[in-house]
This record gives sequence, C-alpha cells and structure tokens, in this order.
Amino acid sequence: MKINHIEVSNFRKYKAARFSFHPEFTVLIGNNASGKTTILDAIALLLNTYFQGSGLTTGGGTLKKDDARYIHTRKEEQDFLEPQSPVWLKGVAALAGETCEWVREMGDRGGKAKAFTAYGALEREGVAKGQSPSLPMLLYYGAGRLWDLHRDNKMDTTGSQLGAYRYCLDPKSDQYSFIKWFIKLTMTELQRKTPVPALRAVERAVLQCAPGAKSFYYDVGSETILIELKKEGLVRFSDLSDGYRNMVAMIADIAHRCARLNPQMGENVTFETKGIILIDELDLHLHPKWQRRVVPDLRKTFPNIQFITTSHSPFIIQSMNPGEIIDLDNILADEQPQSVPEGIASPAPSMSFSAKSIEDIVENVMDVPLPQRSQRYQEMHDVAVKYYQLLEQGQNAEGAEVLRLKDELDALSAPFSDNVAYHAFLEMERAAAGLGRSRGEDE
Repeated sequence: MKINHIEVSNFRKYKAARFSFHPEFTVLIGNNASGKTTILDAIALLLNTYFQGSGLTTGGGTLKKDDARYIHTRKEEQDFLEPQSPVWLKGVAALAGETCEWVREMGDRGGKAKAFTAYGALEREGVAKGQSPSLPMLLYYGAGRLWDLHRDNKMDTTGSQLGAYRYCLDPKSDQYSFIKWFIKLTMTELQRKTPVPALRAVERAVLQCAPGAKSFYYDVGSETILIELKKEGLVRFSDLSDGYRNMVAMIADIAHRCARLNPQMGENVTFETKGIILIDELDLHLHPKWQRRVVPDLRKTFPNIQFITTSHSPFIIQSMNPGEIIDLDNILADEQPQSVPEGIASPAPSMSFSAKSIEDIVENVMDVPLPQRSQRYQEMHDVAVKYYQLLEQGQNAEGAEVLRLKDELDALSAPFSDNVAYHAFLEMERAAAGLGRSRGEDE
C-alpha cells in the first residue's frame, strides 16, 4: 500500500489543496504553523477508513466540526469566526497494483469509501480464516510521543494478529504494548527453548538504527530492557537520553508491530512488510549526528514502508533525494492566517540537497539569513552600522536634535552592555563625535 496523493477542502487552515507524495520517503518542511501536522492528520483520518467496521481500537478518528476551516470577519466592531463548507478529504492510493480512490466527508458513514473499506475487510477476513495475507503497517507518531503516553497500559488480550493495529493511528505513544509483548516473547523463548524470529527481527531493527548499539534484550535477572552500547556498556532502556530513548522506542515499536502483524515473514518481517508510517518531527530530540543518518537507517531497515514525515532539521533535508521534499513555505502562500488558498504541493523532482552544505540549506531553503553568524552577532553588526549613521548625523546637530540622537544611541547600545569591549568601543566613538556618554556611563 502506497498513498499517491490527497486532496483537502476546507480542512483546518486549507481552503483547497492537493498534496502528492514520494512512494518511499517524503519530508514536509516549513515554518511553524505552515500546516505540516495538518497534512499528517488528514492522511491519518483517511487511512482510518481501512479499519471501518472492524471494531479495532486504532485511535484514529473521523472528521469533526473542529476540523472545519474558519474565516475571521468583523462587523460593526464585532468579531466572528465562520465555519466553511464543504469539508472533505480525498485519498488516492496504490493497492495491490491498482489505484483506489476514496472520500471522507463531515458526518458521513463511509459511503464514498467503500472500495477502501472493502479492501481492509477482505484482509481481516483472511486472518480470521487462518490465512496469512500480507497486512499493511499503518502508523502515526505525533510530536508529543516522548511524553504524551496512553494511560491504557494494558496489553491487548485478544491474542489476535490484528492487535498490532492497537492505537496505530493515534499520535500518542503506546510504548507499553511493545514492552509487554517483548517481555512475553522473551519468557516464551526461555520456556520453550526455541528461538523466536520476532525477537530477532526487533533486535536487528534496533541495532541497525541505533548508533553504537551492540545488543538489545529483556534481562530476566534485572527485570528490565537493556541496550548494550559500544562506549557506555549496558544501559537500562529507561536511562537513555530523551532523544535516544524516543527513537529506539519508535523503531522497536514499528518492528514489533510488523512481527505481530505478519508472523509468516519470520526474521525478514521488517524488510518485507509494506505500509505507510507518519512521523511528526522526525528529528525530535535527536543529536545532529543521528539526524544525518536517521533517514538512511529507516530506509534500510524498513525498505517497503512509505514514510511521510515533518522536520525542521537541515541535516535531514540534506539526506534526502530529489523529489522527496515538500517545502510548504515556498509552494503554498497564506491568504490569511486561517486559510491557505487553492494550490498543489508536490515534491520538487529536480531539487537535490545532498550536495548542498548545511549553511546553504539553512539560508536558501529554510530562509534563515547568514547562518554562519549567530543572531546576536548579526544584531551587533546592524547596531554598529546604525550607530555610526547616527554619529554622522550628530556632527551638525543642535539643541533638541542632539537630545533625540543621544536617546537613540542609548537605546541601541543598552542591549549589549554585557559585552564590555563592544560597548566600550561604541562609547569611545560616541565621545569622539561630541555626543557625550550614555546615561548609564554618566551616572
């Protein structure tokens, strides 16, 4: 299963837009509030249609009133927010070599999504009959996955393969399911004295993606999950740094869900399982070294998964191939704060980032001026230029004009009084121009 594109109408900030996705990896970039997470939420809502009628607890939702786009109007000094309609989402995906289209509307019951719903029902029916269909992995990891955990920490007790879909489309983290599953299979392996391929698949996935990891397992003696690192040695999973623990937990969760969903694939389950995984803020709490390698690691470990993610990291942008970046800032321009006008957003097919320096990406792609200099350094430079301009004006100034210039000079130099050398230099230049010293220096 691969999603080709989606269309949205009056969904949150988007008036009407179409987004196309690379079949392997797409990274959405843009400023905060540019609509990156909104696109992931739209995809998750569309994918949840796959489970319609299943009774599974996926955590996915349906279109609600709050999803409607609102526009602001002011009439006779009264402010109003008016919901816009119609609100709908359309998905186009490749399923088993064929193209499937479906639509979700506010308050509908899936009447325009029968083909996609039937596809999911058919595969679940196969599992119920004891068959082994290749089930798609559908997952959504939100930006709050490190701390926004499900309070429901009970493992799915039905024992069904389909339990792998538990909370799969809820952005909240569900680490408890993985931990309980991991412990259960470890104990099963010890009791039966027979290797469990699913455990090897999870361990291999973690070792492929976690820098410096040598082993990953549940230790019966200490009753905790341990990871062995080249430099640090054995470390409890709970003692890892936020970024490291977050990424290891996500990799292990993906792998364990694949192993449970498609047990017939054995140790190759992470390589063979297909599906779509959404990740908001892929670089969340990651060290820049890991940001640079996280995308290649995910490709290598889950080669048949389509990843659609968001990021603010220039290192991740640098690791992408042509056609895998959607820059929302440069494709869709805001019409007003609550609305993005009609437009089409597709990855730029000819734009390559791998040969660009981090400075080039930060400046030319992410629109951060002069990344080689700190913000404070740039402010100091701009102040110095303005300062000299005012000093030149003061050479011929008299009376009230001199006082005005002194006030401006005080305001310019005050924020940098902690930089003794810089502040002293400005004071010397000011005194030489005959404009005295700043008020703080005169006292």
